[in-house]
Amino acid sequence: MDKQKHASGMPINQDKGKKMRTASVAKKVAAGTLGLSLLQVPLLVSAASGVSLVEKAAAPQATQSSGSDASKGQGPADAKITKAQAEARTRTLFPILKEARLERITYGEQNVFPPNTKKIWVLNWSIQKGNNSSGFSTEVDAMTGDILSFYYPSMWPDESSNTAYYPPAVSKQEAEKIAETFIAKAAPSIKAGTFKPSTEFGFSSNQALFGPVRYSFGYSVDVNGLPADNEFVSVEVDGNGNIVRFNRSAYQGDYPSAKAAISKEEAEKRLEQGLSVELAYISSTPLFNTSSKREWKIGYIPDRTLVPTDANSGKGIDTIWGKDLDKANQAVRYTALKPSNKAFTPHKGGQLTADQALKLVREIAPGSEYQLQSSLGNYWYGNKQVWNLNWNKRTPGIYQESNKSAVVDAETGQLLSYNEFQHPGSGPAKASAPAVTAAQAQTKAIELVLAHYPNAAEDLKLSDAQTLNPSSSKTVYQFVFQRFYKDLPVYGSTVSVSIDGGGNLLSYNADNAPSDADLKAMDGLTAKVSPKEAQERLLNELGVELRYISSGGYSVDNTYVEPKVRLAYVPTFHNNRNLGYVDGVTGKAEAFFQLPDPNKGPSPELPSDAVNHAASKDLATLLEYRVLSPAEDGLLHPDAEVTLGDWIQMIAKGLYPDQSYYGGRIQQPLYADVPADSPIAQAVQLFADKGWLGDVKSSELHPEQKLTREAAASSLTTVLHYNRLSKFFQQDAQALSLSDASAIKDKGAVALMLKLGLMEAPGGKFDPAKPVTRAEAATILVRLAHLQGNVDTPLNQR
Repeated sequence: MDKQKHASGMPINQDKGKKMRTASVAKKVAAGTLGLSLLQVPLLVSAASGVSLVEKAAAPQATQSSGSDASKGQGPADAKITKAQAEARTRTLFPILKEARLERITYGEQNVFPPNTKKIWVLNWSIQKGNNSSGFSTEVDAMTGDILSFYYPSMWPDESSNTAYYPPAVSKQEAEKIAETFIAKAAPSIKAGTFKPSTEFGFSSNQALFGPVRYSFGYSVDVNGLPADNEFVSVEVDGNGNIVRFNRSAYQGDYPSAKAAISKEEAEKRLEQGLSVELAYISSTPLFNTSSKREWKIGYIPDRTLVPTDANSGKGIDTIWGKDLDKANQAVRYTALKPSNKAFTPHKGGQLTADQALKLVREIAPGSEYQLQSSLGNYWYGNKQVWNLNWNKRTPGIYQESNKSAVVDAETGQLLSYNEFQHPGSGPAKASAPAVTAAQAQTKAIELVLAHYPNAAEDLKLSDAQTLNPSSSKTVYQFVFQRFYKDLPVYGSTVSVSIDGGGNLLSYNADNAPSDADLKAMDGLTAKVSPKEAQERLLNELGVELRYISSGGYSVDNTYVEPKVRLAYVPTFHNNRNLGYVDGVTGKAEAFFQLPDPNKGPSPELPSDAVNHAASKDLATLLEYRVLSPAEDGLLHPDAEVTLGDWIQMIAKGLYPDQSYYGGRIQQPLYADVPADSPIAQAVQLFADKGWLGDVKSSELHPEQKLTREAAASSLTTVLHYNRLSKFFQQDAQALSLSDASAIKDKGAVALMLKLGLMEAPGGKFDPAKPVTRAEAATILVRLAHLQGNVDTPLNQR
């Protein structure tokens, strides 16, 4: 799973040691409820650990795609590449494997449910470093010899001499050439000229000043002259020019003809027919990501879900089930909910216990035949504490027949998610008539939402985008409730509910609701562009692209969807498959949840006040690595004095440029003058977790105080964990010889900074009380970046 999107941390349900691919279809419907659906692009939405989530296999991973066309043979006799050849190719392409031991080679994907028919060789390796060991696997296509996956285990190599730090030995441009040359060797089935750079398929990259230098590149691969969802290559190259990760996704079945029966113009006409727009509140980041700075806009979105069109039949395609839609898409309509005397009431009086959380969901909890396990943890990327309730059913002869899980907010008692997994063999084998009607299922769904969602009757409306599971063996009703604020939908905030034909709850998933700060930001938004103008702009930006699309390879509400590839016209927006909206204020076309990637494109231009500065080169480096950014006036102000808060923030950004320090959950502020919503709260948490705040025991940090040169020296000594060594240098001759030595309290720290070359003492004077400027801080941090590969433990590993 450490492929393109595990990257995303997708949880997996377990059964008999097999990986079970699950999906919540209602979540996918939710994503498309407001039009310009995310269903046409890879999508991931989830809840806390252990909860089923959506996997939209618009571009199936190499380990996730299989097809009926590839199922005619399963044994090694079908392989065109032998076991020995697979091993030889892998060892030749990755010489560092000489340090690893090959444990075994197996044919076909192992420990996966549902079982597939992939024709691959899986090579399992292990690495021993002292008492520590690590296992990993590489995959080779048994038909073409293409390397499908390779990566360095996180513990290997552990010697810093093998890790590339700033400054890198190869530039990004040089690394790109290395990647493209390697693709030709590792994936010989890819014909020259058929792969091209793509931002959609690269590994997650967040280049930091302090940490290993790695470049990520992604490429789409054309088939029959057309782009294909499940054909791509991702390569990661380190700063020394080594390939540290490689992933190749390829469909092993037969592709349909690339000849379309209907024209592009006809497909565009069908897409735009009757299409209108509606206003909505749109956030810059998904609501589940509470760690990133969020901005809000008011914009116009399509009034319906935009779906691909089959290039031969002209019918719309259900991207979840891979089936034709019976009718053309219509505008989504909403129905208000009636208030209930059983409405959700938030818990008050401190954190819930596990028993209290269980009591709140008792009506949906399974019976005594299930064994309950509960744990307290964090929810997604935010600071919310939740109870994870997991029920496992044990049956003689079956390791794990089924399990159910719920996530409950530990403070309020709100049900955030409920999901059920049932082994296909334990369910009914034959189709049966549903015991409840769609209307009865809808009533139950509404009752559940009213009972578990805050202010549901005021804030939610039922969408008519509900769907019916097309499986012939079972009936599943799926409903989506859209979050509204001041009569406008909030994009990306929904509650989805799935109920089976027997009236039993299969899944309940509530997206994060907007916070008070979010609502306040929405209050200040007013559209200036008229609906007519927005509709015209939307229609001008919409288009279609002929390509191969894929669906299946996952389970939806306990129903496995068979993989399928078909030729289709896919909606595009502003010539991009990442669909979007029209900004209600500027009238510009914008993409959903897509912020500029700071690791791509040219380096930012140095502001005019820093161009001719003596430290311009160091300032440019910090600007490139996002440690510094221009002020509102567009300038860097290099001679401005740095505060302690600024200093902490700069070093933290040197490690996490996007300020998303996921290890630092702020449950309670560490200092009274650094509240949880402070811009430097995450950075202070990072410093505290790494022990970089030293012996600060005060209830206040005083981040506004000016950072003196002596304070900077002491801070750097602590960051490098040289505190004990600095005491040894307290009487160092070099420090004692300084003309202002009597004014220096921490002579050991100053001596270390001088010896390491991080700071200087011009004319034999250190000026310990002099405030540090932004330019001076930039020079110090760039020197620290040069030094990081030569210290015992680099900053990113502390």
